Amino acid sequence: MPPTLNSQTASTLHAHIDNATSGPNPTLPGAIVQILDARGTELFTHTSHKHTPKTLFSIHSCSKLIGAIAFMQLVDAGLATLDDASLIEKWLPELAAKKVLTGVKDAADGTKEHVFEDRKGAITARMLLDHTNGTGNTFFNVELRDFLGEGAATENEGTAYYDTLLKSPLLYQPGTKTNYGQGLDWISVLVERLAGKSFEDVLREGVFDPLGITHGGFRGEMGGSVVSSTPGVDFWPASLRLGDGDGGFMSIPGFAEKKVERGDAWPAGKHHMQSVATGLVLSVADLGRIYSVLLPQNAGVDPVTGTRILSAASAAEFAKVVHPVEIRNDSRNIPAANPVFLPYELQAPNVDPAGCFGLGSAIQGDDRVLVDGRRGRSKGSVYWVGAANVAFWIDGAKGVVVVAAGNFFPFMDGKWLEFVEGLEGLLYEGIEG
Repeated sequence: MPPTLNSQTASTLHAHIDNATSGPNPTLPGAIVQILDARGTELFTHTSHKHTPKTLFSIHSCSKLIGAIAFMQLVDAGLATLDDASLIEKWLPELAAKKVLTGVKDAADGTKEHVFEDRKGAITARMLLDHTNGTGNTFFNVELRDFLGEGAATENEGTAYYDTLLKSPLLYQPGTKTNYGQGLDWISVLVERLAGKSFEDVLREGVFDPLGITHGGFRGEMGGSVVSSTPGVDFWPASLRLGDGDGGFMSIPGFAEKKVERGDAWPAGKHHMQSVATGLVLSVADLGRIYSVLLPQNAGVDPVTGTRILSAASAAEFAKVVHPVEIRNDSRNIPAANPVFLPYELQAPNVDPAGCFGLGSAIQGDDRVLVDGRRGRSKGSVYWVGAANVAFWIDGAKGVVVVAAGNFFPFMDGKWLEFVEGLEGLLYEGIEG
């Protein structure tokens, strides 16, 4: 039986969002929330201000799961595998050649010298997708930032992210721990090489066009087609909270005003610019539509058109727990990086203490218990977040997809966390079926 929301629950959810986004001192600059069932039917939608569920914004790391879907389409086509290390050796030789940074020592001339050891374990595509591949991330790993030095580009800089990948060492032996790293950046390179085309073209042909998504794509600074000056398209710029919570919000740029051209860009050249670890511009409605194909009730099929996006076997991989128990929770928390990136305590008791990373996402280890003791998302739910306070989860047990966007910084803002918990608690109190 499909899930339903009674009118009282819907009314309470609307009031919860209005209370956070309206009035003289709103706690959030705005919000768009949509809940879909497995048929693609809207169970609940709410937007604040002038926005709609089709308003475009930069989704940041919520693009990782979409990148994983694109890779699994190549698996379905027989062009790739999840667990054969020869795929990495053949198509990503720069990554396969990397050594593991183990520390720093004082050299004879008084300078600092980095110490390395040879890589011992294989790297597979699955490891790139589930953060066990040995890489770090410049936002969250101090040792990587120190190695690269001041002024080094970060992974989200479209014209230079590939340079950062080439310069970065491994930080641990593959398969020995989890670390939120550069795996999806490398998956982007792998997909482009296997497909022989830009990642935006891969997504347009395999995901966007089949689902009727007309305006999605990469930000202009990544060489993509989506820029904020596109006529007739509603864009939502991100905001930054000012002060300690009572200073209001300041609008900040979300993506380039024009497309950045680079002569040596892939596929005409050898320089990769489009990383699906971040960089996509889509709407809440687009996200819900894409994510709904992963509900077990749909098994890879778009419920609206009946178009198969993934094989049933590939769709099932997203909720499959494969990490050894000893590394599921050894380093899954994401530390603070700077004042705009607060820590994400995945292992906190009220978040997901028994969970693990999945393919471009995370997998809820047990039914979520919220701070106030109420029930949240179900065990086995596939979920993740975006840097500008965007959250989604795909709850197969309840047959729902939830997407909530605040589109502001700092990441993991306390008021945002309270908002999502309140939303989640109300939903699961009132969902029926």
